Parts: sequence; C-alpha cells; structure tokens
Amino acid sequence: MFDQPNCPGQRPGMTPCFWGSVNQWECDENDHLNVRYYAHKVQQAVQIFLARPGHPAQGLADRVAAMHIRFLAEARSATPLRVDCGVVDGDGTLLALVHQNISGDVLAAFVLTLQRAEPTLPPEQALVAVPDFAEPRGIVPDAMPLPPDGLTAALQAGYQIVGRGVIGADECDASDHVLPHGYIGRISDGMPNLWAFMNADAERAARATGALGGAALEQRLVMHRPLMRGSIYTQLSGVRSLGNKTQHMSHLIYDHVRDAFAASADAVGVAMDLSTRRAVPISAERRARLEPLLLR
Repeated sequence: MFDQPNCPGQRPGMTPCFWGSVNQWECDENDHLNVRYYAHKVQQAVQIFLARPGHPAQGLADRVAAMHIRFLAEARSATPLRVDCGVVDGDGTLLALVHQNISGDVLAAFVLTLQRAEPTLPPEQALVAVPDFAEPRGIVPDAMPLPPDGLTAALQAGYQIVGRGVIGADECDASDHVLPHGYIGRISDGMPNLWAFMNADAERAARATGALGGAALEQRLVMHRPLMRGSIYTQLSGVRSLGNKTQHMSHLIYDHVRDAFAASADAVGVAMDLSTRRAVPISAERRARLEPLLLR
C-alpha cells in the first residue's frame, strides 16, 4: 500500500510506516519519551501496516493479544522518529522497530502477537526474523504466571494498589475497547505510588529534586479481556525479583465492571542517575525495604 523508501537503518523486509518526533509533553520526569508514547507511535505504525486500499486503519484493541517491548536507547525531546513494521510469521506475529530517523539507530523493539492469524496481513510480504536485540532477555514469556484468582488473592500475594480510575474515550478505539497504549500508560501512571513503597527516604528526596529517576528496559503486556470506555479499574503492582541494578516488577489491571483482570504485565527497570544517564545499583537501604515486599 505504501512506498518503501530506503530509510536510515531500514532492515530487509521491513516497511517504514510512521514518521514523527518526541514532543516535550510526551516526556516524563526523566526527560525522555514515556513508555505510553512509544506504544502509541508503534500502534499507529501497525494500524498503517495492516491497512488496505479502501479501508481505514483499524484499531488494535481486539487484535493484539500480547506485546513484548525492549527499550534500547533514550528518545529525548525533538528526536525524529520512524517506525518500521514487518511480518515475523503467518500466525500473526509482527515486528515493529522504533528508529532515530537520522542515525537509523533502533531505540525500541516491539514484538506483537495478534489474537489470530490475520487474513489482512500484507500479501506476499517477505518474512523477517526477530533480531537478537528484540528477543526477550529479562522476561521469559512462558514463565509469566497467570493473574491471581481475584483482587483479594492479589493483595494477599503482596501486590500493592497503586492506581485506580475510569477509562476515557481517548484511550479507546471505535468499538470502545482500550487500545494497547492505554494499558501501558495507566501502568506508568501508577509507578510513583509504587516507588512510595519501594524507595528509602534519601531516594525519595533524590527523585523529588530531579537527581534520580527510573527507566524501563523491557516490558511484556498481555491482554486477557479488554477494558471498555467507562470501565472502573484498579492497578496493582509488586516486585517479583531483584538483581544488582534491576528490579523485575509485576503489574495487574483489574476491571471492576467485569470482576476480572483485564491485563497483566511484567517489566524490568532500573533506577537512573539523571546527570550521567546511567543505571545505578540498588542501594542497601532500598534492598532492605524491597525484600519484605517481594511477591509471594
């Protein structure tokens, strides 16, 4: 449907679908592109990739079953971006790469699993391999446990309530189902409340002054049943395991209307020194606070 120009860093079999940039208002407290807007730009690229002549780009709320993301480099304000898409296999697995559109460097890699083999996948599209940098690293998809049996069970397992709200129309597609970036955005919104449980006093002060921040390295989102416009949801989060610098977190989004979990996500993140832009080790004080809070 679209021309395939020879763009910086374009890989064989990948189609450039989206061009844009990082707006200042899309940046978070770390002064880089927030995870929800990575997902929003990829979402648009995939809709364009799957569109056909005479048919509008359809929403992905009912089409995406899971999304695995590797964040590879920061995207700061005014960074020019391009998203290329390709078909990994005929069973409905897509690859989307977010490029810095001048250097061609890959800033993030998304592997999307569709609900079913898409009859609308681009015809005669050359298949692409998932590159090593896009493969799961700290999150093993098959090892992600199913959500607990209800809200009470999640709290008993050690999850903390960090978010609650009502889904708006701007997060949904035409069928009133939440689009993938809506889940990622709501999880991101709850993180400061999780840090309130996790951080020692000195680290809270460092975050308040802008000396310390945080960054996601990898995330996997699984949709179980879509939230809808007007849904009341509760987000629960907890820490699954700790490394030297990394913390493996688990997130759940509970739908009060349907009395069921709508989505679950695992994420690997680090604390980041905002002057050096590098990850820092987990302090002894923080580790002492976190270990009793590990999920049971």
